[in-house]
Amino acid sequence: MRRSPVILLLAALVAFSPALRAEQPTPPPQLKGAHAAVIVRSFLSNHYAQEPLDKVHSQRMLAQYLAGFDPEHYYFTSADLRGFQKFGPHLGDMLLKGDISPAFTIFDIYKQRVDERTAQALKILGESFDFKGNDTLLTDRKKAPYPANSEAAIPILRNRIKFELYEMILSGKTEKEARDILSKRYRNQKLRLAQINNNDLVSAYINAVTAAYDPHSTYLPPDELENFQINMRLSLEGIGATLRWEDGFTIVTAIVPGGAASREGTLQPEDKIVAVGQGSSGPMEDVRNLRLSDVVKLIRGEKGSSVRIEFLRRGEGKVETRRAVTIIRDTIVLKEGEAHGSVQEIPREGGKPYRVGVIVLPSFYADFNGMRENPKNYKSSARDVENLLKGFQKQNVDGVVLDLRNNGGGSLDEVVNMAGLFLPPGPVVLWKDNTGRVNAFKNPYDQPLYKGPLVVLTNRNSASASEILAGVIQDYGRGLIVGEVTTFGKGTVQNIFYLDGNLGALKTTVAKFYRPSSSSTQNKGVPSDIVFPSVYNHMDIGESSMDNAMSWDAIQPSRFTPAGDLSAYIPVLVNRSRGRVKDNPAFKDVREAVAAYLKNRKGRDRITMAELREEHHRLKGKALPTDGEEPESSGKPKDKKDDIYLKETLAVMGDLLSLSEGKPAGRQTKAGQKSSQR
Repeated sequence: MRRSPVILLLAALVAFSPALRAEQPTPPPQLKGAHAAVIVRSFLSNHYAQEPLDKVHSQRMLAQYLAGFDPEHYYFTSADLRGFQKFGPHLGDMLLKGDISPAFTIFDIYKQRVDERTAQALKILGESFDFKGNDTLLTDRKKAPYPANSEAAIPILRNRIKFELYEMILSGKTEKEARDILSKRYRNQKLRLAQINNNDLVSAYINAVTAAYDPHSTYLPPDELENFQINMRLSLEGIGATLRWEDGFTIVTAIVPGGAASREGTLQPEDKIVAVGQGSSGPMEDVRNLRLSDVVKLIRGEKGSSVRIEFLRRGEGKVETRRAVTIIRDTIVLKEGEAHGSVQEIPREGGKPYRVGVIVLPSFYADFNGMRENPKNYKSSARDVENLLKGFQKQNVDGVVLDLRNNGGGSLDEVVNMAGLFLPPGPVVLWKDNTGRVNAFKNPYDQPLYKGPLVVLTNRNSASASEILAGVIQDYGRGLIVGEVTTFGKGTVQNIFYLDGNLGALKTTVAKFYRPSSSSTQNKGVPSDIVFPSVYNHMDIGESSMDNAMSWDAIQPSRFTPAGDLSAYIPVLVNRSRGRVKDNPAFKDVREAVAAYLKNRKGRDRITMAELREEHHRLKGKALPTDGEEPESSGKPKDKKDDIYLKETLAVMGDLLSLSEGKPAGRQTKAGQKSSQR
């Protein structure tokens, strides 16, 4: 019998593509001071801290607003800062009275500084450089003083440009190519700056307030709210193309497989969209130099409607030809964000290979509108994982690996339901609201669907709902947690508060969550039972490194009955894993990267040109092993064949199966056993 917990949302740490922004049924209003005051008052009344927007928070607000424009202190001057500090302590009072003039004053000065730095940068890029020296670059200028004035900014900028050029040259670019790339980068910055409008600035100003209280509360204007909802339901209505903005053009980055544009077949990556028309006869609107979000609004639309797109395509000899296409919009399912699985085989001494089901879960998604309209059939991560587990049981797998790497969270309802697929009845997560009251979300099932061996793979980007699931599995002794030293450390709950008047919504921190064993995951995360080598194990990253992050604490533990006890196996599993990793040539590069980081970067905010040369010499010709995720900028598809972390996780599972064969650990049962009470 199933019980339904109340739905709350945990903020997903996901970088949303601008290509997914939504067309609103009615345009949002021009944000004014009165709107900002209403929005901020709503935020303050609901936030977990229940603290006023006083002088302390006003100073934090100023710091956050300035950092949004100039985090590395290259643009503003110390003279500018002195001018801003005059109204710094009063920003909160001014805003609550509807006065948001400082937002525009600061931005106007920033635009002046960008014009100055761009002119300086382009002039510097015309100079010659000697790369044989041993100059030093301050790699983290967040705490460095601002330049005294625009003249004092020139040597700081020159040093930065010199290192940027040299790094690109070391990476294989010619000096001319490197100079062209940087020139383009600075010119694009001015173009992007020109596209910032009133609502962008007011939204940023409001978000400076939310960031002054914690790093996960945020104001979502209407297009960002729709973007959030798209990523939760993994679907949208449009043509199915990912877009980017460059040099005034909207450029096709990728075509979504199976989407409307993919089925029509004309559009290709790198096509430059220059005009958009609605329906079969609507006028074509020139979209060159238009904001990316505005172009997306023109392209997206209701399922079944048509959109005409004119674009430029580069052919032979770099000649661009103008073409046109009409596409019928459709519902686009974002398949890459769905849970997916496969069955892997692990060698077994003296017998048939072990068969292990691997589930990759990118986020805890759910279509809340679909849930209300059709509660028996809606998009849900827990339902998708349940179906994968049922498929594994039909294939008689010996164990299951759950890959939560880079999973930034999602719906709390989903993680509670998903935990019930693996755990016996009992508490899944505890949460404390702003009154200090502690509540428990319990397993919604009477019996788990899957009772067999379980290994959960995490990394430093596994956050929020991922940490709830990993933590409760560890608390119950239900499975092993392997991966990087710990997870992200986000232990706060956000709820969505919708605002009247098409103003969007506030994603506000309303509670902290705790493991059944009493500990918060805030700042500390969920430590791995078996730690794999990684540079990220040694970096100051995660929640504890973020501005205004809440502190760690613990509450009284909850009563629950463990599902198993793997503690006797862990020392043996750790030793076997360390032996494999030590002997595995694929991990050699990881160990070298760790050693180089500890030598040259750990605890240091500077790097010399000699150290930069040494790093590139060490990496030259090497393809570093991946944890299953390629950098976004690489443009390469994810390749699980090179995923040494997943391979080692499967080897750990093989060890666990071997050790427990014939003598289950604690209450572990055979993998294929099914529940009879679902």
